[in-house]
Amino acid sequence: MGTLTNPRVLRTANGGTLLIDGWWAYARKIHYTADIVMASSWALACGFGSALPYIYPVFFFVMIMHRAHRDEARCSKKYGADWERYLATVPYRFVPFVI
Repeated sequence: MGTLTNPRVLRTANGGTLLIDGWWAYARKIHYTADIVMASSWALACGFGSALPYIYPVFFFVMIMHRAHRDEARCSKKYGADWERYLATVPYRFVPFVI
């Protein structure tokens, strides 16, 4: 359990593969969504007596958004038309059926 057996992948012209199975069949950066939820949960567990616990999730959110943009720009350059096929196959970036 937890390991994909014979996962579905999109084969690319440059010989690489892009995973389109498991959680990654629903969103391209689904793991970033889990990280943002976890960071937010830690802050919420501290309550609302101080703004200090919320600095981390805000910083993390901004950093993850920037990283996702960089990742996708790099992948677009690396995979070209195959990246467009991947975007059509997995259209959501963070949250399935939302964004």
